[in-house]
Amino acid sequence: MKLKQIYYCLLFILAFSKMGCMVGKKYAKPEAPADITYREPVTSDTSSLLKWFDLYQDKALQNIIATTLDSNRDLLAAGARIEEARLQSAIIKANLYPQLNYSVGAGGGSAGTNAQKVAVGIEGSAFNILGVLDWELDVWGKLRHNSRSAVARFLAEVQNRNALLTSLVAEAASQYFLLRDLDNRLLIAQQTLNGRKENTRIITDRFNKGYVAEIDKLQAMQQEYIVAATIPSLQRQIVTIENSIRLLMGMGPGTVQRGYTNFDQTVSPDIPVGIPSLLLERRPDIMAAEKSLQAQFERIGVAQANRLPSFSLTGILGFASPQLSSFISSSGLVANGFADIAGPIFNFGQRKNAVIAERKRFEQSYFQYQKTVLASFGEVDNALTFYRTYSEEYNQRKAQVEAAQKALVLSNARYDNGYTSYIEVILMQDNLFNAQLQESQSLSGKLNSIVQLYKSLGGGW
Repeated sequence: MKLKQIYYCLLFILAFSKMGCMVGKKYAKPEAPADITYREPVTSDTSSLLKWFDLYQDKALQNIIATTLDSNRDLLAAGARIEEARLQSAIIKANLYPQLNYSVGAGGGSAGTNAQKVAVGIEGSAFNILGVLDWELDVWGKLRHNSRSAVARFLAEVQNRNALLTSLVAEAASQYFLLRDLDNRLLIAQQTLNGRKENTRIITDRFNKGYVAEIDKLQAMQQEYIVAATIPSLQRQIVTIENSIRLLMGMGPGTVQRGYTNFDQTVSPDIPVGIPSLLLERRPDIMAAEKSLQAQFERIGVAQANRLPSFSLTGILGFASPQLSSFISSSGLVANGFADIAGPIFNFGQRKNAVIAERKRFEQSYFQYQKTVLASFGEVDNALTFYRTYSEEYNQRKAQVEAAQKALVLSNARYDNGYTSYIEVILMQDNLFNAQLQESQSLSGKLNSIVQLYKSLGGGW
C-alpha cells in the first residue's frame, strides 16, 4: 500500500511540474540595422561564394592554408573549448532529469545503554542497500533557461572557432602575398644593383680615361650603395614573414615553399557580396555575438526563477536489517519519499537586484552585438573600396614603370652623347626603381583586398 501511495505521489508531482509556468520571455533574434548600403555596386547572390581552395589556385598557398587549418595552435585550442562547452551543456541539461544514486553499507559495533539513548553508535550489526532518487522539479523553468543558455554558449564557441578559422585563412593568404611581394622587391633590388654596378664600372672606366669628371663616378657609386643597402632590409622582412607564416602553420622557424608570383596569381575578383541582411547569416563573428546575446537572455530567466520557490523530490528504496539472514525480506524493505519546497522570504533585495544585473548584462551584450554587426558592414564597404582603388592604383603604377623605363633609356642616350649631366640619369634611375617597388606593393595590396573582402563576407568553407 505504501508503495502505491509513493507512486501516486510521484505522478502528482510530475504532473504539477509539467503545468508549471515558465517565467521570463521567449528569446527572439534582434533585428538587423536598417538603411545599410555599400558605396560600390555589388551582386546580391551569395550562393555561389567559392570555397577558399577554389579561390586560390596556387598549390603552395593551398598547402599553407591546409596545414594552418590542421595544426594551428589557436585553432586546436578553440576546438578544445568547443568540446568543453558541449560537455558543460550536457552537464547542465542533466539537471532537468532525476538523479538516481545508490548506497551500500555494512558494519557493526558495540554501544552501551546510555550511548544508545543518545544515538551514538549501534549495538550489533547493520546491513543496507539503498537506491536514492533526487529530483529538482523545473516548475518555473529555471533549469530549462539554464540549459538553453549553456546550449547557446556552446553554439557561440562553435561560431567563434569558425570566425578564427576564417581569420587564419585570410591571414595565411595575406602573409603569403606579402612574402611574394617581398620576394619580388628583393629581385627588383638585385637586378637594379647589378645594373648599377655595371654603370659604376663604365663610369669609372670613363673617369680613368678622362672622359668624365670624378663627381660622375662618385654619384654612380652612391646609386649603387643606395640599392645595395635595401637588400639586407628586404631579407630581414622576408625572414620575419616566413617565420610568421610557419607559426600560423604550427611549425618552428624556417623557410616557406613558394608557388606563383603575385603577377601570376589568378584570384577571381568577381565575388558576390550580397545584400547587407544576408551578411548576418554568413559572418561567424556575428552569429557568435548573437548566440552570446541569447545565452545572456536565458540567464535573466534563471535569475527570475530564483526569486520563486523551488520544489524538490527525494525518494529512497532498498533494504536494511541488523542481520544478514533477514536482509532481503519484506521486513527489511525501506521505501520513503519526501517533497520539499524552499524559497526566499526576505533577503534585502538580493535576488531582485540579481535579475536587474542580468538585464544590464543583456544590454551590454546587445550593444556589443550591434557593434559587431555595424563593424562587419564597414569591413565589407572598406574591402570593396580597397579592391577598386588598389586595382586603379596598380594600373597607374604599371604605366608609371613603363614610362620610367623609356625615360631611363632616353636619359642614358642623352648622357652618352653629352646632352645632359649624370644627375638626370640618376633621377631617372631612382624613378624607375621606386616605380617598380610601388608597382609590386600595389599589386600585393590588390590581392590582399580580395582576401579581406572574402573574409568580411564570412569566407567560403
